Amino acid sequence: MTALPAPPAEPRHTRGGAGGAAPAWHRQKVKIPRRVWGERRYSPGAVAYWAQIAALAQRTDGCRAGVATLAGYLGDSKRTAERVLAELSAPGADGIPELTTRRRTGPDGDGETARRRVREAGDGHFAIVPVGAFKTLRRPLFVLYCALTHAEATGTPVTAAELGALLGVTEYSARRMVTELETAGWITVHRRAGAHGRHVYEVHEQPLHAVPDPAPRPHTDGGSGPCADGGSLVTKEDPRLTDERTTARRGSFRRRRDDRKWGPGSPDSPAALVDTAGNSAGEAPPAPAAPATPRRPVRPADRPPYTGPPLTLSQDAWELLRPVLAPVADLLPHVSPFMTRRIVREVLRQIRDEGIWPGDIAAQVTRLRAWTPADDLRDPGRWLLGAVLPVRSRCGTTGCHWGFRTHTGEPCKTCTEIEADRRGMHPPHRGPRPYACRSCGWGSDQPLPHDRCTACRPA
Repeated sequence: MTALPAPPAEPRHTRGGAGGAAPAWHRQKVKIPRRVWGERRYSPGAVAYWAQIAALAQRTDGCRAGVATLAGYLGDSKRTAERVLAELSAPGADGIPELTTRRRTGPDGDGETARRRVREAGDGHFAIVPVGAFKTLRRPLFVLYCALTHAEATGTPVTAAELGALLGVTEYSARRMVTELETAGWITVHRRAGAHGRHVYEVHEQPLHAVPDPAPRPHTDGGSGPCADGGSLVTKEDPRLTDERTTARRGSFRRRRDDRKWGPGSPDSPAALVDTAGNSAGEAPPAPAAPATPRRPVRPADRPPYTGPPLTLSQDAWELLRPVLAPVADLLPHVSPFMTRRIVREVLRQIRDEGIWPGDIAAQVTRLRAWTPADDLRDPGRWLLGAVLPVRSRCGTTGCHWGFRTHTGEPCKTCTEIEADRRGMHPPHRGPRPYACRSCGWGSDQPLPHDRCTACRPA
């Protein structure tokens, strides 16, 4: 009777879990203060390196691992480890660095590996986490694991919004990270089991189930494709491109137009010698003829209709806008919805913020509508925002707009006096000079900025 083959041994899971025997260091724990993982001062990678150095410092001789060794423990490059160690060695919020390095020299005078020590956790808030957590979880998830461990130990209920603020992500991203941590088996979420319908998070010292290793990616050894010998996807050379017989004379195909010996009909032309498409000489398909004129993008004949939400106004706002926009009611259908919203906001701002009466604005709109020819109203929206609604006055007094009184439409006396004084500031005209003002004709021996004198130069 043929004996059945022995069942294969259960594989040992290197990422931790219930499927295999975990190494001794998986039962080791470290105490991480909240100032490291809870204030967003240090990156998630710095939190993991802090925990790794704290775990190694529990040995008798302390943490004597080099930079390359630390990087190998956490699966990073040496450059990444150097950057993170420099981040921890910088002074913290209180001026004290989280990591100190002490150089050592042996009795024989040779240098030894530096001894690194992290700052004491103190008696404040902290999280006690297992070593296997920061060795298996990705860095943001490890910070989340520290926060949930501290919340469970102190009995503090937390929400996804609070976790997102702690991690510097949105509430939706925090929910996704919690789900990912629960899928990995490091926590259990009792949904709506806490006070006020909050979730209750149960943290485990090791995952409840085996964590599958990620699928191995093809090793390229520096090449551009998944090739084991480190080469590219194409390793065989095309002899038709490197054959010396197919190389044009003088090393280039570019010739002058008047050089007829390299024409398309010549037997020594490059088109007859080289064909990268695999055709023999003279059998290559002709290239399509280029269009006579370049094709321009076709624009739609009419503007597409507006499909956004309609403009809604309250009853109070409509009572303020109705007398103002009544003189231009026939122009409003030709204004786009975007410009209509800007016009409404500007009118309400002048009434509510600047205290201008709606009747004054309506009188101004009526007066400028009567003064403006119909041919100049090609764009009513820009005309209302640029010429009618802005309050411009030299005197700056209330009721003066463009140098005219709001109620009567008569010229403002104050603006007239200011203009007269401004004209009186002109210096006396002199004889012909090399340079002259374009506005008043005043001559000058020196070049004038913008061809204008001081009096005519805009303020």
